Amino acid sequence: YTITFDTKGGTAIPAITQNYNTDVVKPADPTKTGYTFAGWDREIPEKMPAENITITASWTINQYTITFDTKGGTAIPAITQDYNTAVTKPADPTKTGYTFAGWDKEIPEKMPAENITITASWTINQYTITFDTKGGTAIPAITQDYNSDVTKPADPTKTGYTFAGWDREIPEKMPAENITITA
Repeated sequence: YTITFDTKGGTAIPAITQNYNTDVVKPADPTKTGYTFAGWDREIPEKMPAENITITASWTINQYTITFDTKGGTAIPAITQDYNTAVTKPADPTKTGYTFAGWDKEIPEKMPAENITITASWTINQYTITFDTKGGTAIPAITQDYNSDVTKPADPTKTGYTFAGWDREIPEKMPAENITITA
C-alpha cells in the first residue's frame, strides 16, 4: 500500500509504498517559505495500513517586520504583517537641514519571508546668510552646509556713520534656512 503526502505547496515528501503491517518510518516535516508547519491532518501510522492513504499538511502563515532606520529623521513605525501580503510604502521621513535621498534598498511590494531593516540616506542642505549693509561696504553672502561653523565677517563701514551692529546675531552655526541680517 502507499502513503502519499500532500504538502500544500511545501517541500516534496516522497510517497511511502510498502507491504501491509510493516513499520513506517515517519519522514521529516516539510518546509514552506513564509509559513510554519502546523502538522498533518491525521497521524502518520506506525504500521502500513491495509489501504492507500493521503496525508495532508497544515500551515500557519508567518509574520515578518520591516524596520525603518531614519538616521536621525522623523520616526517611521515598523511594519509587521503576514508573509506575502501587500506592503504600503510609508511617507518619506524628514530631517532638519537635510534632503531625503532615498532608502538603501527598495521597500518591497509584498512582505518578504524575513525581517528586514531599511535605512534612510540624506543629503545635507546648503543655506545662505545675506548681509544688507544699508549703503555700507558690501559684505559677501555666506553659503554653506547646514550646521557648519559660520565665520563672522568684518563689520561694514559707511562714510559719515559708525556701525551700530546687526539687527540680529550672526549665528555660530549655519541655520536650516536662508536669512538676511541687516546693519
